[in-house]
Amino acid sequence: MRQNRIYIGVYLLIAFLFTGCASYVPVLTKLDPSGPNVSKQVNGSLTLYVEEYATTEKSEKAFDTDFVKEGVLPLLIATENTGKDSYEIKASDIAVRNGNAPLKAMSSEEAASKAERSAVGMALGWSLIVPIISIPIAVVASSMHTSEVNEKMVQDFEAKRFKEGIINPHKQLSGFLFLELEEGRKDLSGLSLELTATNVTTGEIVKVTTPLPNATFTQVEATSDAEDKEEETDIIRRRPE
Repeated sequence: MRQNRIYIGVYLLIAFLFTGCASYVPVLTKLDPSGPNVSKQVNGSLTLYVEEYATTEKSEKAFDTDFVKEGVLPLLIATENTGKDSYEIKASDIAVRNGNAPLKAMSSEEAASKAERSAVGMALGWSLIVPIISIPIAVVASSMHTSEVNEKMVQDFEAKRFKEGIINPHKQLSGFLFLELEEGRKDLSGLSLELTATNVTTGEIVKVTTPLPNATFTQVEATSDAEDKEEETDIIRRRPE
């Protein structure tokens, strides 16, 4: 009877582990041109809008992650073509600069990896609360669930990413850019976004540059892999017998 109760307890805890560990619940986002945190710049037929998602509330709403604490700057941009010619826009021709120094662009996979929850850490947390569940069981169960969550993140980030291509007359292209934020930065002052487009008919190069909208935030000091591993080891040492 006692053994059966232990098994039941383990199964219940694994169920709780799945519901309590990594999750990802983002929402759809759409740029509001008249929004308070939107920058706008016009050059000829092209209008560029930029909205920040660095602040905690907006970042967690769109990506279920406080991205600035992970050193990531998400920007939602939209380009509108009000002319008669089509323009080609490539992702490599969009840059966010601090003076002349560009911020490093991140792929959807790189940005998603920053948002991943630690399955091992969650499993260890459960083992501290209820020691009858073993760490190996907890880690395996949580890791399987977290792998599914991480895959969902990558798919969502890729779907929301700015897609390069042709912007036809009276159409627009929009999506997110993910950039590596400078360590220690607490606002977006001094940063500007430059977009380069090519007129498909004439070959003319058009550049649109706008300062980023105002936003303030707090970054958390980055920890090294060695420090993270040491902290994880300390948790294991403190696990109740």
